[in-house]
Amino acid sequence: MARGIYKRGPHQFQVKIRRNGVSLSETFEDLRAAQAWHTVQTGKVVADDYVDRSKEKRTTLRVLLQRYMDDVTPTKKGARQEANRLRAWMRSGLASYSVAGIEPSDIASWIADRKTEGKAPTTINNAVNLLSAVFGKAREWGYNIDNPCRGVSRSAPRPPRFAVLTEDEQGKLLEACRRGPQWLPHVVKHALVTGMRQGEIRRMQWKHVHDTHVHLPKTKNGEARDVILTATGAAVVDELRRLPHRIDGWVFGDPDKPSADGGFTEWQVQQAYRDAAKWAEEHLGVKRLTFHDLRHVALTALADYHDDVIELARTSGHKTLGVLARYINRSPEEAAKRLREREAKVRSGAA
Repeated sequence: MARGIYKRGPHQFQVKIRRNGVSLSETFEDLRAAQAWHTVQTGKVVADDYVDRSKEKRTTLRVLLQRYMDDVTPTKKGARQEANRLRAWMRSGLASYSVAGIEPSDIASWIADRKTEGKAPTTINNAVNLLSAVFGKAREWGYNIDNPCRGVSRSAPRPPRFAVLTEDEQGKLLEACRRGPQWLPHVVKHALVTGMRQGEIRRMQWKHVHDTHVHLPKTKNGEARDVILTATGAAVVDELRRLPHRIDGWVFGDPDKPSADGGFTEWQVQQAYRDAAKWAEEHLGVKRLTFHDLRHVALTALADYHDDVIELARTSGHKTLGVLARYINRSPEEAAKRLREREAKVRSGAA
C-alpha cells in the first residue's frame, strides 16, 4: 500500500498527506479511489506536473456543447440563434473528439474549411467565438482544459456594404412588401425611418412607443436606448397606431414564441422580407438588399439630421464610433458648407 494510505477497517482507507506545511486527510471505502485522490492531491501540494485528466479524455466536445445549450443558452436573449450554432458544431467532426485532444490547429483547420465553403467571415467568427465561450464555461465546470480557440486568427471581415435606396426604390420595395403579410410593409417602413435592428422592431411593445421616441429597454449590447423619431418616423408610428392592437401589448407579436402560438419570430420576418425583396428585384428592378441593409439605408439618411457621430450613436446604439463613420457619406463640398454654417453661428453668438 502506498505511503500515506492507511487501512482503518475492512472497507475503509484513510489518506494523509503532510508536505510543504500542508496537511490533508480524507477517508474512502475503495482503495483505488484513495490511491487516485492521494496521487492528485500530492501533485497539487508539491506543485509537480501531474494532473489527472481522465475526465477530460472521456468527455467529448458534443457533451460540453449539449450541457452549454441546456444550462447557459436559455439564459441569453438570442437563445434560438445560439442554439442553432451549437447544433452546427454538434454536426461537425470535432464534436466526437475528446476535449483533452482538441488543439488550436484543429480550430484553424475548421476555419479554413468554412472559408473554402464560402461562408461569410462574420458567420465563421461568430461560431468560433461561441465555441470559445463553451470552453471557457467548461473550465468553470471543473474541466482542466486549455481553450483551443485562444490565439487562433479569426477571419478578416469583408469590407462594409454601402446600401442605398432612393425614395423611388423604397416606394417600390414597400409595394412588393404589400404582397406579403399585412405586417411586413409596416416593419420594413419602420426599419427605413428609424434604423432599428430587426430584433428591436420585433420586441416593440406599445407601452414603450411614444410620439417622440421608441424606448428599447434592452438592446443587442445589453443596454437601454431611446430611438428618437423624426417627423417621418412619427408618421410611421401613427400608421401603426391605426392598426388593430394586440391584447398582449406587443406591437407585432411575442418575439419569444413560435408563430403558431402567435409569436413573431426572426425566421418569419426574414422569410417574408426575402420573398418581397426578390419580387421587387425581378419585377421592379430594385437592387436586392438584406433586411439588415435597411439599417444602413436609414442611418445614412439620419446622419444628415445629426450634428456628429456621437449624437447619431445615441439613435443607432453603436458602441464603436468608427463603425458609424461610414454612414456619413458627405462630399467635401457639403462637409465644408455644414462646417462653415456652424462656424458662422458660433462667431455670431447664435450657437
